[in-house]
Amino acid sequence: MSNYKADITLNEKDSLQDMLNLEKSLVKIYSTAITEGCSKGFRTLIKSHWSGAVEDQMKVFLEMTEHGYYEVESAPETMLSEHKNKFMKVKSQLS
Repeated sequence: MSNYKADITLNEKDSLQDMLNLEKSLVKIYSTAITEGCSKGFRTLIKSHWSGAVEDQMKVFLEMTEHGYYEVESAPETMLSEHKNKFMKVKSQLS
């Protein structure tokens, strides 16, 4: 039987991408759980798990960039300044 699931293996890049997607999903799920939880104990527990997922996501991301699987381009300074000014303007309007 061709293309049977057991015959398909992931390479390193695919495995890391899968792990990165999983960690990103966990961060989102834990974020939702924190905002929906009303018990201090529950929120503390979820916050701990959220923090761990954030750290794990960063580790996988750094591993991917180290191996050249995930390329990051630096934003031009002018673009950063534009966005900074935009958000500073919004912030001053909210104060």
